[in-house]
Amino acid sequence: MKQIIVTGATGFIGSAFVKFLTGKGVDVIALGRKAFNSLPPHILKNLSGSTYLQIPMQEIATLPHRLEKINWNVKQNCVFFNLAWGGLSTLSDLNVEAQIKNVHWSTNALKVACELKCDKFIQIGTMEEAFTNRYLELDHNINSEYNRHLVYSIAKISAKNSIQLKAKKLDIDCNYVLHSHVMGPFDNKDSFLQVTLQKLISKDELIFSSGEQLFDVISLEDCCLGYYLICLYGTPSTEYWVGSGNPKPLREYVERMYSLFPSGKEMKFGKLPYNDIKLTAKD
Repeated sequence: MKQIIVTGATGFIGSAFVKFLTGKGVDVIALGRKAFNSLPPHILKNLSGSTYLQIPMQEIATLPHRLEKINWNVKQNCVFFNLAWGGLSTLSDLNVEAQIKNVHWSTNALKVACELKCDKFIQIGTMEEAFTNRYLELDHNINSEYNRHLVYSIAKISAKNSIQLKAKKLDIDCNYVLHSHVMGPFDNKDSFLQVTLQKLISKDELIFSSGEQLFDVISLEDCCLGYYLICLYGTPSTEYWVGSGNPKPLREYVERMYSLFPSGKEMKFGKLPYNDIKLTAKD
């Protein structure tokens, strides 16, 4: 792999992946919706070895023309890596219309990859799909479980199905990739572990549910390495999971964080109700 096109390149994972790739000598086209000069310094640093193009996903069809204008030509073993995704306010908000637009834009990205004659298209999913597949089996008249990522995750699953069907028709190599919860520098998501870390630093009260649900965490560096290996060696029409392979109860992650950043506050597990699906290691 000598070339790669990365959408969502200004995000927490996307920008780190671009930096990883350019460090390997890969020629990277980094795509994002924001103006280059408006990006934070650490993102600018991550993208410094790439060619950045400001293209929002609703305009992804213009990419071939934009590449032609800068004399960038697709060569052998070029990968199109689709990380871009967004809600109306946050990545995984409950706005159905905004989430469904991503399905359309992701399918358009696949069409563009085929038009450019890329050798492979890779679509990124979400670990929340493991929960969602279980939720889709529930009866809403009986069950009351709730997960705030469901709308986002259902849209991700819809994108996967659309892309896999379209890839067969277009005859392009396609991989679908899920990954565990990613943690690393400059992560500003409102995830449970990130919020808990901030509470430890701020010495806030530590009130949790039982923490018995299984969870998996990987470092940002390991996530980028996993992506890279799939780009190089991924088998056509195969789904992959990038993770530790050893999920643990969520409580263990909290306790480990506490050992690293002891706040002096008591950890009160079981004080909050837990009303979500409980996954097994097999899930």
